[in-house]
Amino acid sequence: MELRKAIRQGSLSADGLLPIEGPILLEEAHRSELEIMDVFIRSGVSLPGIPANEVHEVPRDVFKTIQETEHSQGIMALVRPRHFTIADVLRAAPALIVILGRLQDPGNVGTILRVSEAFGATGCIAFPGTASFHNSKVVRASAGSVFRLPHISANDSSKIVDELKTKGIRIVGTAPSSTQTIAEWDWTVPTAVLVGNEGSGLNAEELRYCDSVLRIPHKQTVESLNSAIAAAVALYEASKQRQ
Repeated sequence: MELRKAIRQGSLSADGLLPIEGPILLEEAHRSELEIMDVFIRSGVSLPGIPANEVHEVPRDVFKTIQETEHSQGIMALVRPRHFTIADVLRAAPALIVILGRLQDPGNVGTILRVSEAFGATGCIAFPGTASFHNSKVVRASAGSVFRLPHISANDSSKIVDELKTKGIRIVGTAPSSTQTIAEWDWTVPTAVLVGNEGSGLNAEELRYCDSVLRIPHKQTVESLNSAIAAAVALYEASKQRQ
């Protein structure tokens, strides 16, 4: 089945559809005005009052072979996601963009999408090596933000950096050893915050991309913060200054 294949590969279906699971994500897709193509309901489960092109009731034993979560609520769907471009990511001004530098944990990627939308980021760019935005865990952790926040996966990080700098967007990274703190940066200027890999942080190439590297103040007994938490703290500071 096309749905099962897309879920296992963390990709879109051959028809460009995104698999989602659960009534909350289905409601978020509807609220985000995505086209809901097919809904698959486990026998005995009630369908929320959400319009769909096709609704299929699936026997419990068959549904178990396609569900992604262990304790599924018995609802899956294929929706047509928006296809964003770099122009979409750069459209809003002043830019506040989150760049994902080789983040491999889909939970972190999805959470960063969620906090990015919550704190007013204008877009998200994933460097090569980052978990796919279509990964089911990314979609769940984003809680619907993946449907709305402009985002792209870059094939060439250097070209993206060149385009950002041509647009006057400053790139900042974070590191515990830096002297300048996130509170000392002027977040009202067009800015892209580069979030490093969960284990190794920013590599040498990514550090060269940065116009500045900032520190998130915290107790020295803690070596570093989780990437999603670091992104949330930086974006909160940006949101506070922009308000």
